[in-house]
Amino acid sequence: MTPGGGRAYLALQYTEVAQDAELRLDELLSLAAEPSPAVDFDALQRTYEPRPLPPEAVAEPPRWADYAPDPGPVTAAAPGKPLLSGAYQQQLAAARLVHQRALREYRDHEKELRRRAEEARLSHEQDEQQRARSVREYNDRLRNYRAAYEQGEPAAVESVLERALAAAGRLPGLEVPARVSYRALTRTAVVDLVLPSPAVVPPALEFQVVEDGGVEPVPRPRQESLARYQQLIARLVLRALDAILAADTESQLDGIVLNGRAVTAEAGETCVVSVDARRGDLYARTLLPQAHHEAVERLRDLPSVLTDDPFAPAPVTPYAVACAAAPAPEELSPGEFAALVAELFEHLGLDEWELRLHGRDGLLALGHGDGRHLAEAPYVVCAARRPLVVSAEAVRNVAEVVEEEAAEQGIWATTGSFHPDAVIAAASLPELRLIDGGELRALIRAHLGTELGG
Repeated sequence: MTPGGGRAYLALQYTEVAQDAELRLDELLSLAAEPSPAVDFDALQRTYEPRPLPPEAVAEPPRWADYAPDPGPVTAAAPGKPLLSGAYQQQLAAARLVHQRALREYRDHEKELRRRAEEARLSHEQDEQQRARSVREYNDRLRNYRAAYEQGEPAAVESVLERALAAAGRLPGLEVPARVSYRALTRTAVVDLVLPSPAVVPPALEFQVVEDGGVEPVPRPRQESLARYQQLIARLVLRALDAILAADTESQLDGIVLNGRAVTAEAGETCVVSVDARRGDLYARTLLPQAHHEAVERLRDLPSVLTDDPFAPAPVTPYAVACAAAPAPEELSPGEFAALVAELFEHLGLDEWELRLHGRDGLLALGHGDGRHLAEAPYVVCAARRPLVVSAEAVRNVAEVVEEEAAEQGIWATTGSFHPDAVIAAASLPELRLIDGGELRALIRAHLGTELGG
């Protein structure tokens, strides 16, 4: 082989490797588009099926039927011909000898054979009793586990969801580890996914020999590589969300915050996607569309942030992260905080909740009294977790919104405190009620039976 031919062969080999990697990426995308195996409580239930006695547990005299040779096909024209065949008669005589010998051996050792058979039978029964007991004990534990899940015990919820995510993230040649933290305060699962790095997308699909005799890749368009990586991220994230919903047969979850992290040589471990979805968001449309580009669109339809460039120095900011104790207001995602406020004020008598403004720092909503606890007229509710101290100007701004909406009353709730000037300003606004962080926590404790940290 000439030197040039060797380099051409090397370029061909590199090209084949890159194209194989691209095919593998296609396979991963297709597999991630399929629902993951069911791991809900019904699927985890076990059943006991008894096994038959093993041959050594049976001690019976040898049966002639087990030794008799097959006479072969019998036709209506010559029904007795096979029995008159010389070859068949020889086989028959030999079989009889073998059967007689087996009978003699059985009679000579009958007592010992029956003893061994009885031991084998008793051992088999003990094994079957143990198997049946193990199944019963497992199902009892599963029922207790299910009860703990239904009661919202964090350890039980986390274990069930991590089991579901492990099944969803186990793809041929790829593992997507996951960790779950459950927040009973907002009935939200905070999920951390370890996603594959952008290196999973081949940066080139073709190699060529250049003028100086070297072998170089034909660069792939950067936007094409980024689009392929986004498709894979979207597929894996949506598959994880779908697996969680499938496992949550008891409807324990009201929301999911999911953070997907990847490791790059340029930026180290960075967050490349974050989702802050409530139950209604997740059930709005299918999470497993057919086309890969539709998966990216579906992910963007959710309250989410997806990186445009995983190599960029500025990563995606997670909506929320897991915390060991009761979460403080600033540790809640925007979706969690809005849902918590809506649930609290529903208990206080406001329904027909309508969000007008919603951001990381708080929300502005319009609610209607239920007619029992509060008058049926509309109420303006402003709830914020930042700034820590609410100013007089902010209080007057909400009072203006109350007037514009022709509302019966306004409620200004903060997880922090009100500046003394804000309290003075509110004193001249009878239509506006202030709720500071201490009172807000007390209301959450009294009406929701849980604690807001901080």
